[in-house]
Parts: sequence; C-alpha cells; structure tokens
Amino acid sequence: MKKQIEQTLDSREVAEMVGKEHKNLVRDIRSYVEELSFLKNKESDSRLKIEPSDFFQENTYMKRGKEYPCFKVAKKGCEFIANKLTGIKGTEFTARYINRFHDMEVTIKDVIPNQKQDKLNRLPLSSVNMMVKNVMSTLEKAKVEPVYVAAEVKRLYTDLGYEVKALLLTDKETMPKLYDCTEMARELGIYSNSGKPHYQAVSAIIKKLHIPDSETVTTAFSRNGHDDVTIQYKPSVLEDVKLWLAENNYPMRIPYIDSKGNSKACTVVYQEVA
Repeated sequence: MKKQIEQTLDSREVAEMVGKEHKNLVRDIRSYVEELSFLKNKESDSRLKIEPSDFFQENTYMKRGKEYPCFKVAKKGCEFIANKLTGIKGTEFTARYINRFHDMEVTIKDVIPNQKQDKLNRLPLSSVNMMVKNVMSTLEKAKVEPVYVAAEVKRLYTDLGYEVKALLLTDKETMPKLYDCTEMARELGIYSNSGKPHYQAVSAIIKKLHIPDSETVTTAFSRNGHDDVTIQYKPSVLEDVKLWLAENNYPMRIPYIDSKGNSKACTVVYQEVA
C-alpha cells in the first residue's frame, strides 16, 4: 500500500503568490471558512458534502519563539481563493498554484516507491547517523529537553527505514500529557465564533499567568517538510488556565497585547466538554 501524503500549501506561500500580507490572507481565509461552515450547516443535500477542512485547515507556526496563526491550503482552497481574484492576478495565481501541486505530485511519485524499491534506495546507515547527529546538535542548541530529542531521533531513524526497537521514555505510559494552545482550548471548551478552538485566547491567558519555564517543554516537530521546535505545556498549566477562567467568571472577551504593542481582545464562546 502506498503512503498517502496530504498535498497542501502553507498560507504564507499562498500570500506571496497573490501579493498579500499574510495576516490579511489569514483574515480572508477565516471569512471563507465561516461562509463554508454556514453553507455546510444550511445545506440539507448531503450529496454536496461541503466540508471547510477540505479547503482550509487551521494551523500555526513558530517565529522567534512565538506562535502565529496560519492555514494549510488544499487545492480546493486555492481554487476558492482564485475565484475571488479578477483579471491577470487571478490567472497568474491559478497558473502558479497548479504548477506547485503538479510539482508535489511528481515529487511524491519519485519519493514514495513500492516497499521493495524503497529498501534498495534506502540511505546508508552511515549517512543517516550523520544526519541524526546534525539534527541532535541543532535541537540541543535550541534547548529541547533530552527526552524529546530522543523521540525525534527515533522518528528520523524510523522514517528513513531503520527501525528503532529500543524503548524510549516517550514510549512509557507514565509520560505526562503535553498540551499546545489549540489542545487546551479544545479541552476547556474555548471556541471562536466560527467554531474553532480559540488558541489565541488560551495564549493570552497563559501570558497573564506568567508560567515558569519549568512548566513548559520545547519539543521538535515536522510539518509541511519543515523541521522546527514548538512550545508545549504540562498539565499543571491546563489547570491554571481553568482556574483563571473560573476566577474571572468565564469572560466573553479576553484582552491581550499583540506583537506590535496594540491592545486587542479575543471574543470567545464556551462549549460543553464531553
């Protein structure tokens, strides 16, 4: 069986293609998602199967230690954006995104052969060892905790065709659950008006709590072909956020200061947690 790879473009790349600031494209995509969600809830004909996530999927990226919103844009999403553009601008974007998805399809065909050919084309262990050594050095300089460096090492060996049979600490059931802001929002029932977990509201609350470094964990992740590190939080931080909400009577607006020093507020709705 061939491995299925989801083909999407990062909204930052799409913004460059259409000549928009990324924050403005994110704003536009949010409005498109709301429109699609409205049609999904309104449409009684199930054959149409309008699913916003088939077009756009909410995501985040790290920059200088801070988390920012972005979207994974599927081919349908690119078509949706192209239909909002007019004239030569729309034609140029259509040509560019079609070429990008074509390139991805070609890459997938080249990179994912059948299992037998995969073994023949597998990198020599010496090359993999050197690659892992370089990744470990980068993660250690980024102060990623050793247990998560080990987990990333295991992932690299496995993805490159060398199974790691030794148990790591991350394999044990006793490893604490870690949360990012999106997972906390879902766990606590904090949502936006569009029905998405409101990670920005959770991030705003965490900043008010002045969480010590001992309660945060820097972990490695791989997304859209890019390796990076991200901040996650221990269960105690989830409890602190929950307590803050109770002490502040579950406010509908949560103020925060944006990256430019402007005062803003997250509008939230609360949903029951199953």
